[in-house]
Amino acid sequence: MSKRRVKKAPPYLYDGPPESKEDKKEETEDLYDSETREEMLEEDDITAAEEGFMRGHDQEPPAKKETRKKAVSHDDSIAVELAKEDSEED
Repeated sequence: MSKRRVKKAPPYLYDGPPESKEDKKEETEDLYDSETREEMLEEDDITAAEEGFMRGHDQEPPAKKETRKKAVSHDDSIAVELAKEDSEED
């Protein structure tokens, strides 16, 4: 029989003292905030289309009720006419 191998944990590497809250805040800077977005657009880091997408990310989506109130109902008159023509041809 062969012996079972036990996995060893990888060695712990010391990276220095833990990061402060301020350092973590800087790392998690919001790319979608308006100032950062404008800077990136001016420096040609992003296109105008990307900037528009990022601006849309900040906006609150409309409520379902609002969307339904503004919805335009469609007219199936053309489909009805085509169905009548098909039934008359047979």
